[in-house]
Amino acid sequence: MKNRDELPGEARNRNLPGSILFISVIACLSWWVLVSYFQERFIFPRFLVNADVATSAPDDVEVLLVGKDVNVEAFLLQAAGSSESRPSPMIVILHGNAELIDDRLDMARRFSDLGYAVLLPEYRGYGRSGGSPGQDVIRKDVLEAIDRATARVDIDGDRVGYYGISIGTAVAADVALRRRPACMVFVVPPASISGFAWSFGAPPFLIRHPFRTDEALPQLTEPLLICSNAQDEVVPPEQARMLHGLAGNSTLLEFEGRHNFLFDESEEDRRRNAIEDFYSEHLLAP
Repeated sequence: MKNRDELPGEARNRNLPGSILFISVIACLSWWVLVSYFQERFIFPRFLVNADVATSAPDDVEVLLVGKDVNVEAFLLQAAGSSESRPSPMIVILHGNAELIDDRLDMARRFSDLGYAVLLPEYRGYGRSGGSPGQDVIRKDVLEAIDRATARVDIDGDRVGYYGISIGTAVAADVALRRRPACMVFVVPPASISGFAWSFGAPPFLIRHPFRTDEALPQLTEPLLICSNAQDEVVPPEQARMLHGLAGNSTLLEFEGRHNFLFDESEEDRRRNAIEDFYSEHLLAP
């Protein structure tokens, strides 16, 4: 017969695993709630770039305002030498999640000098644009901006190329399912945004803006140039290799650099020349 004085301690020992499990479940669910609530700050960290925004657009761009409920900016640069009798091809630049369209103006001007019209759609809540960003509204705004630009007589709507960087590649893939481009360039592309959920200790189904590029590319046959960086600390190069394997018509190039920069000028030149040659082949060639 057991001593009665030992019974409470034995009961506590028996209940300890259950108590640990209960606390773990509550902690896990609480963390998932926090991740779900604050996910937009991670996916669209516009607070990093909205602190110092120019009050107006530069003089050399035309501003298109899209969005039926709020004003969302898109910059349009005309191609050098374009006219109604000689419509130009167009490149749509979709920036990263910690950038503004203003940050891609130097690139846009270079493309403009090479004979391309350039469209830079802003994301809601970024820069001078109103509203809050999200996959559905960004897609809707970008599609409206493309339709507005390609309706012009000086732009050839059949020769439109997309250029995405980081999350902008996911936007490009999402948009391409609705407006097929002539070609696309993806720089440091994530396979999906929801795929990053487990790195924050949360299941992918909690992500409201999954941006499943890995599901979009098997449906797209347009020429695609994928550029990844071998030492990328944000989007591992394995993700670009995976997308290359899923795409039906892609070329993969790898460069020495991290997510936001390449290590030397020769790599910058190599990537820039590869991108310009790719667009020339698919948008300028007769």
